[in-house]
Amino acid sequence: MNNAQLKAWEAAQALPISVDLVAAATEELRMLEEVDRFQCYYEGPAVVRAIDRYERCWLPLLAKEGDDSQGASPPLVPPLDCGWIWHVHRLNPIRYAKDCKELYGRILDAPIINPSDRPVAVNHTKDLWSALYVDEPYNVEFVQTDNKAVQEKESSGISSSLKQLAITSDSRKITYDLEAAVSRQKTFFYQVSQPFVRTDSYLKSAEQRYKGFLYLFTLNKGLFLVPTYDVDIMWHAHQLCPSAYDRDCMAILNKVLNHDDTDSDRNPGQKLNTGFKDTCELWEETFGEIYAKAGCMWRGDLPVPVEPLPVNSNASLNDASVSSNVHEQSTYLTQRQTVQVCLALLGARDVSVKKAGPTLFVRIQLLQRCPSFKLDTYEVPTYSDPVWRQLYTFKFETSTQGLLLQLRSTSSGILSSCSKLLGEMILTWDTLLSSPTLSVKKWFTLTKGKSSPPPSLHVSASITPPVAAPYLLRTLEVSQDRVLKEGSFYSFRNVFDHADNERLMLHIQYDSEGSFKVGPSSIQEVRVLQGAQKKSRFTKRKMNSGTLLGRAQPLVKSDSGKSNARHWQLFDNSIQLTIRKRADDNQWHLRPELSLEGKVGHPVALVPGKRLDYQVNGSTEEEEAGFVTLVRYTPDAPAGKATALFNTSSGAMEVKPEESVPLVVLISTVTSLSLVEMLGKSRPQTPKSGSRKARATGNEWVIFERQANEKSDIARKMALYNSLNYHYWWDMPFLLWCASFHNNASLLSDVTAYQFAGLYGDGRRRRQQ
Repeated sequence: MNNAQLKAWEAAQALPISVDLVAAATEELRMLEEVDRFQCYYEGPAVVRAIDRYERCWLPLLAKEGDDSQGASPPLVPPLDCGWIWHVHRLNPIRYAKDCKELYGRILDAPIINPSDRPVAVNHTKDLWSALYVDEPYNVEFVQTDNKAVQEKESSGISSSLKQLAITSDSRKITYDLEAAVSRQKTFFYQVSQPFVRTDSYLKSAEQRYKGFLYLFTLNKGLFLVPTYDVDIMWHAHQLCPSAYDRDCMAILNKVLNHDDTDSDRNPGQKLNTGFKDTCELWEETFGEIYAKAGCMWRGDLPVPVEPLPVNSNASLNDASVSSNVHEQSTYLTQRQTVQVCLALLGARDVSVKKAGPTLFVRIQLLQRCPSFKLDTYEVPTYSDPVWRQLYTFKFETSTQGLLLQLRSTSSGILSSCSKLLGEMILTWDTLLSSPTLSVKKWFTLTKGKSSPPPSLHVSASITPPVAAPYLLRTLEVSQDRVLKEGSFYSFRNVFDHADNERLMLHIQYDSEGSFKVGPSSIQEVRVLQGAQKKSRFTKRKMNSGTLLGRAQPLVKSDSGKSNARHWQLFDNSIQLTIRKRADDNQWHLRPELSLEGKVGHPVALVPGKRLDYQVNGSTEEEEAGFVTLVRYTPDAPAGKATALFNTSSGAMEVKPEESVPLVVLISTVTSLSLVEMLGKSRPQTPKSGSRKARATGNEWVIFERQANEKSDIARKMALYNSLNYHYWWDMPFLLWCASFHNNASLLSDVTAYQFAGLYGDGRRRRQQ
């Protein structure tokens, strides 16, 4: 920031906001999460009834009992359905104020409720509600189901309730189209539902940026300004306190700032797209900062929902056969934390043309844990002002500690492929996390160069607070098959984590030596083990197997000899896994029908493809092949949430900390075995890692974040090229995966990356250190 920009930022932070925005935003996110559990509140009869209850019951109660300026009585708390409609109504502050004044002569305010005071406030409101509305319950219960008969019964019940209230849609006194407003807001929670959003540091940073956003309106540029999602959270939170919002806007802008949520077209040239570009330019001009920020941008379209299942509110993982695995797996699996980092490389200065080559570029590396990570910007001429304006979004493990940025020049030789270091700088995660805005933008003087004065690099970077990350695992065959003393034939596989550490071992026991053909009863047992000592794993043809975490055994049924299904018993035989052919699908082995039943805790669905959190827009059937999403249905997520993703072909798994890793390993393994058997092929050839001497050590995975608008094949190829082999693990072909994480050659050459991305021959030159 220059002096003028610094003064503008200080003026923005001094704007009079008369409400605790962090507390208001925390309450807003809590309410949105509760509403999101019930998809019926986004459209259909439930919304119609909620609107009518809001107008006929909640607003009159609020107008009658809600004006306790002295605070003698607890504040009023609406039932969830009415609270949701009230929330949406207040997000159009001008219409809300108009409607309130027409109906009640004043704006009906909404105090922020302290979480500790909430139970008392709810009971107080229930008492008032019951006294005023004898025949209308405070809470409304809805069933989450796709069953048409249940839906019709539910709709009938709602219609009956509406008749009891003598309400019809054309008799509403509120003319604002609340149903349309609800529909526009149904995707907002998905955009702000990532765990780091609720951290204090994120919300405090968002509050500062919201004040900056309000300050832009004081400049009277006449632009349509578009908030990022952190700013939008705070804008919503401010509007949810109607009196304070009205008072503050009049003090700052001499008018009430309206909230226009009617535009959703993000295509180039449209109002939303143009407005966001204008906002970016004005923000940088006014404050000297980059407007785009880690964890604050559009995540993409709302994932397609999966088929709901009935939820047993009494079931939990604590009652399941797999419960001990979830509680104990943190002792033998590496806990991961990740941060999202947005990095913009803007330019360089004070570069000595005499000591540099013809072109300049910046090399991005990590300080720790991933020595193979190396990403270069495109090259710019030395003789001009070096400007890149190149933006990257990554997801890094916190153990990587930070970035090493090197300014390098290419050699002047025509045939040379070397580059020269002109200087370097270090940017740590701690530096970014200690910033009030979780970001930094400045000129960094470079070290280790030989020029005087040393060159500088202009960098903008932002970060999200660290959050717990899923376990990343891969099954590989590293041991030879063996015949032990008892005559059983064993196949062994190891499960490695993302850092190439062996974490678990699989024992697959067949019925006899030399049983290379897999039949319906040839596999006796599959075991998941932990803690076996590598040097003493096999002694006198016996196994020192370590701790048994789970097992699977074939379940012989009447159709086991046929080719249409396989059945397995898992753990203590209280869980049953069924793998079945899809009669209407010739490629059923890429997307089999899977079901899991028994004492597994909350209901589970095994859904083919990458779904919910793992959904990739625009992916082809080939890219979806072999993937299975494990979806849990819990009281907190009755519509289902993805807790694991695995690939039956590659043995790759991503498992969230709340899910059982041994369960996912067993499901993935026995599904793979069953598919090979049902296809009539020989015993599956599991990917092998190569010799122990060739194994890489210490690598942590780096995720090159897919941009929300990357829907075309070209965009995916360009993302892969830009990040080389640092991308989602499920976008990596098997050979690329092994070369990246399980061999010494952990970084492919540029030429290989070009060939894979389909971009070879674009005139770029290979470079070496």
